[in-house]
Formats: sequence, structure tokens, C-alpha cells
Amino acid sequence: MFDKEVWEGFEEKTNSGRDPFLFESLLPLATGFATAKTVESAFYALQDRNLREALDCRIRVYDGENRRDDLIEGAFSQDTLPDEALMGFMQRLTGKERFSLVVNNLEQASPKLAADFGQLIQSFFDYKGFPIGGVEQAAFCGNYSGTAFGIHEGFEHAFLCHLGPGVKDFYCWSRELYVEMVGHRAPTFADSEAYERLLETATLHVLKPGDVLYLPASVYHIGRQDQYSVSVALPFYTYPLKRFLSGKVIPALSDLTLPFDEEGMSALVPLKNDNPLLSPVTELLESTVRSWVDNELPHYLNYYWHRLRSNGGWELPRAISENLLLDTRLSAPERVQRGSVVSLRQPFLASYEAGLDCGRDEFRVFIGAQSIVLADPHGRLISLLERLNQRESVNVDADELIELLSEMSRTGGLHCH
Repeated sequence: MFDKEVWEGFEEKTNSGRDPFLFESLLPLATGFATAKTVESAFYALQDRNLREALDCRIRVYDGENRRDDLIEGAFSQDTLPDEALMGFMQRLTGKERFSLVVNNLEQASPKLAADFGQLIQSFFDYKGFPIGGVEQAAFCGNYSGTAFGIHEGFEHAFLCHLGPGVKDFYCWSRELYVEMVGHRAPTFADSEAYERLLETATLHVLKPGDVLYLPASVYHIGRQDQYSVSVALPFYTYPLKRFLSGKVIPALSDLTLPFDEEGMSALVPLKNDNPLLSPVTELLESTVRSWVDNELPHYLNYYWHRLRSNGGWELPRAISENLLLDTRLSAPERVQRGSVVSLRQPFLASYEAGLDCGRDEFRVFIGAQSIVLADPHGRLISLLERLNQRESVNVDADELIELLSEMSRTGGLHCH
């Protein structure tokens, strides 16, 4: 559907990634790509409480710039009328003509959204590289006169994919221009005297259905639309390595090697002029960090990388990211039948490593962030995985393939035709 060639000239078009740029008609909406209806269906699916509680999706409802958390329960419990579109449903829910609905992590709720937008971001990964925190989907639905967050700053590079059916006017300011105009970095809302004056100084991008706007971090922006439409933002979580280290890696390694509930007591320390804690705590920290670098850190990062890559680049679900070394959702294998044709579900990939918490002659294979251990006595596994990663369909014609593919089906990442 997409290849990395669609991004050729990206550096020149975006001033090396610093300026917004509108890629017109990039999404093939007329040939089966996800549409505004796909987003609506994903939202309605969240009315199933069991599904909702299993996912990280969250919604926010606004009338104008007023956040209406009091309406969230009604959004999930209120019945829809026959053939009712999302616009009519939300107007009944809010009691307002104009509204805004924001839904995060819709890639977890809709295989279609995950697959189609997954192919878009993977083409960009091939061209530019991979964000260390992955990517999420945030859907913006409504006919709002201005994004409910006001004119605000983005903190991640993102693609804003417009699905329509209406047109969106999208206003952008550099951080320097915005601060020069208002004297601060806080958002500006519609009730501010500076609001209309700011709009006159913005760079305006008119998004039509199928357009994709590259929106760099630190660019102030606001969207406005008179007609109902849906956009899907794809923020790339390229947060600093120091934040990744302090927020994810160190807490995880501490839980593994420095358990808070460790039994026993430290020795009493003598009262004296020099600090008696400095030497033993320093020694413990130095030995702990040395051990982390040599042992636990590579192990943790291998799991993190394989899970993220195998998930097609979508950020890891909370249930996995909080228990990175555990598989929590694996089901019993589905028996793959001889003569069937098997392929990887979009946007998943097979990521693998020999001997990772398994025997030296075994591979831990990750698909869709889940993992299984597979033996490869005749050396066919790697070839099979690479064929699947190339989106080939594999004919199941041997008992060995049946065994391998049946085990791989436990991840839910395989599709039998």
C-alpha cells in the first residue's frame, strides 16, 4: 500500500523535519483504506465493557472548549438509534450542535485501523527510522470551531491524517512566532483577546480527505472545521533517552534486582563526623550498575525491542509494558491445517532471537508483542519468518511447518486464508 519512496524529498519539504508540510491525497481512501466510518465503528465497539477494560483506549468529550467528563459514562451506555451516525449520537449525548470527541489508542480497538495506518508508519520507519516509544493513534471527531485544547504546542513529531468527510483548516505557528505574539508558551483559548489576532498570523493548511500533514514537535497549532469530520493523529514517541532510562528502564531493573520488600535489616551505622552511609551506598550502586550493564540491561532491552518491533511500531499496551518479561495473553495454539495458506496479520512482524530465555538451539519469536519459543532442528524457521515478514503467503505442505505455524498462531498474529 505504501513504500518508503513516498517520503522521498522529506528533508527538503520539511526543512529537515522542522517545518510542517502537507502531503496531499496520500491516503488511498477510495481503494479500501480505513475511513471515518472505521473510526466510528471502533468507538462504538468500546461500548462493550469487557473490551474497553482490556484496552488502553480512553475518550474525552467536549462541547466547545468545555471538557465534559460527566458525559463519558453516557457515551458508553447510551443506546444508538437505528443507522445513527456518530455525529447524531454525539449531538444527542452533548445536547449541543457542535462537539468534539477525542479517542486515544484506537489501534488497540480496531484491527483495520492498526493495519492500514500501520503500513503508513512502517513505510516512514523504512525511510527515516523507528521511534523508541512507538506510535499511537488519537482520533479527533467533530464539527468543532477550534481544537478543545486551544492553540497549543505539540511535544512529539506527528502525522495528522484527515479522513473527512468535511475539510479541516489547520493553523500553525513556530514556537518563536507564538511566544513573540503572546509573550508566553501556555495555550491560547477562544475567549482570549489574542485568539483572532493570532489566527491572522498563522500558516494555514487546508486538509481535504486523504491528506496527511507532517506536524513537527514544538509547533503551535489548532484545527477548525465547520463540517463534521474525522482526523487521526499519529504521534511518534521519540522522547529523550534520559527519560526512557529514568521512566522505564531503571524502574524495571530496580524491581528485578532491588526489590523493595527484601527481608533483613541493614547494620546500624555509628555516629561520627563523616557520613557513614556514603561508602556502602556508593559501593552498592556501583556494583548494581555494573551488573545491570552486563546482565539485566541487555536482557530487558532485547525484550523491549522485539516486542515493539513485532507490534508493527504501535506503542506497547500497558499490560505488556508493565510486565515486559512476561507473556500475559497467550491462548492455546490453533491447529494449522495442511494445505492452508498462512500470512502475518498487518501490521505485525516476526522479530526473533536465538537463546533468549530458551535453549541454545531454540528461538524466542515475537509477533504482535507476544512471544513463543520454537525449536528449529532443520534450520527452516528463519527462512519461514523472513518470508512472512516480506508479506508472503506460505503454503503449509509439511508436518514441520504445521507444528511451527500452529505454535506461532498462539500470538494471534497469523492469518489463515
